[in-house]
Amino acid sequence: MSTLQRREKEKEQRRNLILDAAQTLFFSKHYDEITIEEIAEKSQLAKGTVYLYFKSKEALYSAVALRGSRIMNSMFKDAADKRQSGLNKSRAIGQTYYEFYKRHPQYFRMLVEAEKLLVASSDDENAAELIKAGHESLKILSDAIVLGIKDSSIKPDLNPIQTSIFLIQATRGMILLPIGFEMILKRSNAEKDATFKFTLRALGRLLENTQPQKVES
Repeated sequence: MSTLQRREKEKEQRRNLILDAAQTLFFSKHYDEITIEEIAEKSQLAKGTVYLYFKSKEALYSAVALRGSRIMNSMFKDAADKRQSGLNKSRAIGQTYYEFYKRHPQYFRMLVEAEKLLVASSDDENAAELIKAGHESLKILSDAIVLGIKDSSIKPDLNPIQTSIFLIQATRGMILLPIGFEMILKRSNAEKDATFKFTLRALGRLLENTQPQKVES
């Protein structure tokens, strides 16, 4: 290994050390409660060293959230690739969004909260990468909608981007149910998992093309 390669490897290791420390803190505390000094102490590095890699706390937050976004997008792609029709791909992505929330609740929370922070850090490359990953999430779903319109499993009069945004917001809204609704579900012996499956079925029916295909003469 050359000297240059060794230095690059050391830089990457130090960057990941900082990110791991920041992630531990962001997972366990509220954003406003954490300081760069605390992250530096957790990573056992000087505060100035942290700033060499990340110019702000917002940049660090975006970089950690980006880890979660990449995991989520990989899960989306895997789920979509296992289905044939556009409708089934769309349904699978919705179910996977919920699975991501259950497997990685802290990443999910950070991705939701990151949207409020991106305005402050919009000139940062980490925020830019996170925004790019968010666009990729939308594209994975919108591509499934486009395919569904082409294979006639999804209604032909839907706008793929508008529909994708609606689906994402609808599924997220059911995941982030207000505590009052969760208490009502518990009192009625209804489980959140079952309620979310009901939501997916309802959204699927909104998408599904039930009209017979026209046969060209």
